[in-house]
Amino acid sequence: MRRKVDHRRLACLLLACVSLWLLSGCKSDAPKAEFPPTEEMVQTAAEELHWTLAPEKTESWTEDQVLYTLEAEDRGTASISCALVENKRLFTENCVYTQLTDKPQFAWEDWKDAVTLAETLYGGFAEGELYQALSEQEMPESEIPPAGPDTPTGAESLSWEVELPAGYGTVRWFIGAGAAEKSFPSPVIQEWQMIFSISLYESKEACESMAESS
Repeated sequence: MRRKVDHRRLACLLLACVSLWLLSGCKSDAPKAEFPPTEEMVQTAAEELHWTLAPEKTESWTEDQVLYTLEAEDRGTASISCALVENKRLFTENCVYTQLTDKPQFAWEDWKDAVTLAETLYGGFAEGELYQALSEQEMPESEIPPAGPDTPTGAESLSWEVELPAGYGTVRWFIGAGAAEKSFPSPVIQEWQMIFSISLYESKEACESMAESS
């Protein structure tokens, strides 16, 4: 005997299956971490990359804005600024090295830990996704700023941008003289300084909006 099909029940079952499939497909492989990150989160992430958190230098102006300071074994320092602006994430990491005797040369391998730290604390990226997207780009031409009273001798910089589903990022690498001796026809650089900066935003539009309002 042929059984009568309950079309209403079958339709509900199919709808439930489709809903479960859609939800599983939309699920992120890298859920966003708590933001701004807590001091414990920063300390854990930093220690894995051989950085040390300086808790006495942590500053917080409001509940959604905090500045952390890290110190590296090779005498570098990093400041990490995290803020929620109109419920949108803003993350900036500045790594500074001074008293360098040789002129620095850029290599992505030297900054993998810095990019990994930013990726981890911002959240939403798959492991290694941000570094891979940046390091696969072509090397840009060096930017030489116009000479001026505030421009360090030998100053030059490189810059990149990257747009991924988890966020939009800008990167800048800068070098310049930390100490120079006047000499003819050009100064002799005795010490170099180097800065690696990475900023992450919810989107390129969010970055442009914040730049316009600042």
